[in-house]
Amino acid sequence: MQSEKPTEKPTDAVEPTSDAPPSFNTMIPPLSSSSLASIGVVLSQTMTDKYPSLPPPTPVQSASIPLLLTNKDVAVQALTGSGKTLAYVIPTIELILRRTTPLKSSQISSLIITPTRELASQVHSIVKVFADGSGIVNEPILCIGGEGTTAKTDLEKFGMFKSDVMVGTPGRVHDILTRYSTVDVRELDLLVLDEADTLLSMGFEVQVSGILKRLPQMRRTGLFSATMTRGVKELSRAGLRNPVFVNVNVQNENSKEKTSNTPSSLTNYYVVCPMLEKLSRLSAFLLDHADEKVIVFFLTCTAVDFFGNAIKEILGGKMNYVEALHGKMNQKRRENCLKRYKESGGGALLCTDVAARGLDVDDISWVVQFDAPVDPSSFVHRVGRAARAGKVGKSLVFLSNEEEAYVDFLKLRKVPIEELSGEEQCLLDMMDEAGTEAGMEAGAIDDGDETTTSTKTVTATKTITKENKIRNILPMVKALVLSDRDYLEKGTKAFTSFIRAYKEHQCSFIFRFASLDLGELATAFCLLRLPKMPELKDSHSELSFKAAGPEVNIHGIKFKDKHREKARQARLAKELAAGGKNAKQVKAEIKKAEKLQKQKKYIEDQKAKGRNVNKKRGKNAQIHDEWDELAKEERLHKKLRKGKITKEEYKRLMRGDEKKGGGGGELDSDEDFDDDLSM
Repeated sequence: MQSEKPTEKPTDAVEPTSDAPPSFNTMIPPLSSSSLASIGVVLSQTMTDKYPSLPPPTPVQSASIPLLLTNKDVAVQALTGSGKTLAYVIPTIELILRRTTPLKSSQISSLIITPTRELASQVHSIVKVFADGSGIVNEPILCIGGEGTTAKTDLEKFGMFKSDVMVGTPGRVHDILTRYSTVDVRELDLLVLDEADTLLSMGFEVQVSGILKRLPQMRRTGLFSATMTRGVKELSRAGLRNPVFVNVNVQNENSKEKTSNTPSSLTNYYVVCPMLEKLSRLSAFLLDHADEKVIVFFLTCTAVDFFGNAIKEILGGKMNYVEALHGKMNQKRRENCLKRYKESGGGALLCTDVAARGLDVDDISWVVQFDAPVDPSSFVHRVGRAARAGKVGKSLVFLSNEEEAYVDFLKLRKVPIEELSGEEQCLLDMMDEAGTEAGMEAGAIDDGDETTTSTKTVTATKTITKENKIRNILPMVKALVLSDRDYLEKGTKAFTSFIRAYKEHQCSFIFRFASLDLGELATAFCLLRLPKMPELKDSHSELSFKAAGPEVNIHGIKFKDKHREKARQARLAKELAAGGKNAKQVKAEIKKAEKLQKQKKYIEDQKAKGRNVNKKRGKNAQIHDEWDELAKEERLHKKLRKGKITKEEYKRLMRGDEKKGGGGGELDSDEDFDDDLSM
């Protein structure tokens, strides 16, 4: 653990050593008896070890609390889970208790700003507990966005509570301070910017700057973050006066050299596997750890929706709890989801980076990253959900063969990581009929008799054997897609948003879009046909993707939700009646699919009766079919010879794909597929 001085403005350096206060009781300046009492009550309830009096402060608390209480501005970089929250909550309470003149009803003593609503809610609850334990009557106010809440409703609560402390997100706090004069900040003692690097990376720089302009210069400011980026350093120079930089790191016992950017009690693993195996391996992993708390991170909100629903449906009662959380959910759902997860004895929370910062959930055993984050600094914050406050935790990241260089990149950034042992890895049972190469390649709709209809029953997941072999669950997900249009639409949106998010990777030299197998990716997302999007425009004929045949009526796949299906049918009927640009194509596809399905049903019925279908059709009909096929081949050959079609198009049309890329019936990616990465 070490402290640094800013290069431009020398200041008294504070270098915490082994002589740091072993107890809150011996801190200088001393804490009030009320603060000590609240610390004792709160921490003793959360610590597993029992202490004679108070539990000891963590290194970041030992370094930061005295500085904030002696009118110092601090910029603190410390590992996730090291106790940063209490490092500013305790001074927040202490400064209120030390006031000689009481605040007016419209004045606040402290303002705490966090990047996400979930983190703000969590910090608010901690401040409230400490305030109650210290005898502070006025309840702290929480100011965040969300459905059913406005700045006016927050201000009404503020007037009712006569709050001394405001906790909120930058957008809402900026709105309150710039548009209304209700909150008086002239007596502000402390400003806290928690997870400062995220505040900047999420685009809140304008709001934070606007807030700083409206606050008194004579105040204490605490800037807390797990990573000290260039933007954070610039913010500290603009918003802090002669700040003391405190850096708390994991050190080697025999050396003061920084050895890790993650807690020493956290073990990081990686596994390299094909894209088509990821979902099956994840499902087996979750089943294997069904009694533990696991967080799974995905790249986009739509991926959380699609895979979350599929995993919940397939794993069913085998998991204690499976829940999805992302930034596009309304606030009430997010709060309820997080509450259920915290109260659950074990289970999986599938989420985006909305849960990567600051959220403190007890006893998380594993953090799994289904997709690596767009911002490499988010890796540390994601894995930091486990191994908090010295507890033991593990993390796992899935990588493809092309992404394996990410391991060396992490090691260069002082993130220790090792490959998951072969015994722990979940391998596809290639001898199982659902895990054969054919099943993997198709994940897919066969032209045969087994998987073309949407009524095929979803089979149960195979129990993991001693050899740790598992089934390929992609056919099960494909069956869900065929049986409910909700899965069809969610899968297509997840596919398109993943492509757009992948192109935004900051480590583009590792996560190269050109190396991404889009056909394999489409199969992994269980698409029936490829959507229209620029990234696929020139590569249809080269993709290793088997689209659903013309016998699959994509327009006929219904929503299980009757209200949604009724609305869809009304829209479809209106579109067909209007004769829009796609009306003829849609009608033709529906007609052809219905004809092929009738033919197939007839053949199946005849075979069931033991009849020779081809014989009944007659020799003349068979000859006509052969001549039609020869005529088609001749027509296509002439077009190829005259240069009207390419060689790839010739091969595709000979295979029977009537539309370029096997499209038609899927959603157009230009309709409503906004990027939703990291929220």
